[in-house]
Amino acid sequence: MLTDNENRYIEIIEFICSYNQISKEQLITLLKYRDNKYLLFLIFKKYRCTDKNVILKILNLKSKQSINLNFKKAEERFFINKEFREKYFTIEEKISTII
Repeated sequence: MLTDNENRYIEIIEFICSYNQISKEQLITLLKYRDNKYLLFLIFKKYRCTDKNVILKILNLKSKQSINLNFKKAEERFFINKEFREKYFTIEEKISTII
């Protein structure tokens, strides 16, 4: 049984999948592109979904250190890249209606 917090992770992932019109299995492939992965990490952070153990389990990542690095790189990308910022705000605006 999932906790309320874990359900929030799942809701975010399901939204990202529907937004991109892909299945959950295809999400892993989509996350190989840095911008997509960083967008997901920024959204996780926005909604306080930063439990490293849950992220490891859901996204099948290798280490907690890689999670920390992804959060840091996502923030850097947000401040540097205008297109990335605009895409984030578009997704965040839509996801705020369901969470």
